[in-house]
Amino acid sequence: MPFEEFEKITTGDEVIEFFQKYFPDAIPLIGANALERDYFRLPAQAMVSVKCSPYHIGDKCVLMGDAAHAVVPFYGQGMNAGFEDCIVFDEIMNQFNEDFSAVLPEYTRVRVPDDHAIADLAMYNYVEMRAHVNSKWFIFRKRVDNLLHFLMPKTIIPLYTMVTFTRTRYHVAVERWHWQDRVINRGLLLGAVGAVFGGSYLLIKNPPNINKLVVPAEKIWNKLAALITP
Repeated sequence: MPFEEFEKITTGDEVIEFFQKYFPDAIPLIGANALERDYFRLPAQAMVSVKCSPYHIGDKCVLMGDAAHAVVPFYGQGMNAGFEDCIVFDEIMNQFNEDFSAVLPEYTRVRVPDDHAIADLAMYNYVEMRAHVNSKWFIFRKRVDNLLHFLMPKTIIPLYTMVTFTRTRYHVAVERWHWQDRVINRGLLLGAVGAVFGGSYLLIKNPPNINKLVVPAEKIWNKLAALITP
């Protein structure tokens, strides 16, 4: 909600009125008195997204988690990205025999592209949830993606599946997502063009009898009248 709307709510009664309008089921769960009290304890804060590079200073200091890549919450990957920092760091420690002069630069090289990618994905997912989920084309594409994933599970993998249920690197998942989008969209376009040309060819080769398609106006009127009359 825009900050301007938060600023309009200045009393406990206005809090209750706001929740009655938008979140009525939350009031009995929280309690009206607790809601009036707690709403003003922590004012609305700006959401923060952090991108920085490098993540290390020499062989003495390294950033992980939110200190390196705080993200907005819309993809639900902030804590997971922090945990993955630890996993990747441990893997690199083993790879370089715990030589921090080699480990820390390698950690920066490996993690920066992935953490920047998940920061961008989190911002994108806000737009998707806000504007795309009610789009018929978006819903159709989701169904196509899921069908193709079922038929070709190793070739077509939905972005959410790659990000949430695999160790696929975030930036690799984004690149593969864009590639899959291009392939699927072109396939759908070619299919639609083929259907149009195929249908046109059949109509030209086997033109329908127009006279059989034309229904006399009197018959249409009689059918409408029968539907209207109780």
